[in-house]
Formats: sequence, structure tokens, C-alpha cells
Amino acid sequence: MEEQDYDVVVDTLEKARVRLWALTRSNMEHGMMNIMDDIRLEHIDQLSKAINMWKDHKNLKSKAAV
Repeated sequence: MEEQDYDVVVDTLEKARVRLWALTRSNMEHGMMNIMDDIRLEHIDQLSKAINMWKDHKNLKSKAAV
């Protein structure tokens, strides 16, 4: 099993995604969803896409170096 290197970009994006999800989940649990939660959900989706794009970029870059 290969240990993955720490990636500051992925870590930062994931922390932002976790914070947004915590706020949204809290509102969902209390039945208080509003427009800001819709915006946060969109941002969570964008952060997930950015994380995947960054990982793909790093994978392509490392394969090109070989």
C-alpha cells in the first residue's frame, strides 16, 4: 500500500468543503434550509470538482515526468 504525499492544495480545498458542509448539514437537521444553503451546496460541488481537477493534473504531470 502506497502512502500518498501531503498536498497542501487538496488539504485546503477539503477543509473549506468540510466547513461548508457542516453549516449546511446543521441547517438541514434543524429544517432551516435557505438560499445560502443552496449557494453552499453549489460551492461544495465546485470544490469537489477543483479537488478532482488538481489530482488529475498532478497525475498527468507525474506520468509525463516518467
